[in-house]
Amino acid sequence: MEQRIREQREAASERQRRSRQRLREDERQATRDRSRLRMQQRRMNMSQEERELHLQIMRNRDQESRNEMNDVERQQFLENRRNRYQERTNNNYNMEHQIQYTGAMDVLCQFCGALRFQREQLNFCHNGKVSLPLLQEYPGNLRLLFDADGAEGSNFRQYI
Repeated sequence: MEQRIREQREAASERQRRSRQRLREDERQATRDRSRLRMQQRRMNMSQEERELHLQIMRNRDQESRNEMNDVERQQFLENRRNRYQERTNNNYNMEHQIQYTGAMDVLCQFCGALRFQREQLNFCHNGKVSLPLLQEYPGNLRLLFDADGAEGSNFRQYI
């Protein structure tokens, strides 16, 4: 199974390398971002056993690569790894702070009447098993924002 997974990854990597050579830099970056998101989703869907196997394969591959390197190659490898880590960190920060449109909040819960987004999977009332009392008065900080006359208050009222 491990050999089959490795062969599939190598074949996929080769296809990606060929297609990336034909792209402009901004297209390459967009492709890398999409690929990174796909991989994150794939990892989230892995079982614990699959995750452990994947990590072991990656560790073995890295160890084999390092064992075959001389000192100069090892230094270049470590420098590239540091650069990739820094790039990923910067990209993840930028991706986390981008505004994403999730659609209208227009799906009505049949049990409690709460509104949620179409793709939202959570059902906060657990099919009517949980009910919270309605707030009679907004908490202090929210009341201040609702009543504020400045830019902060108008921004809050506009985007809630």
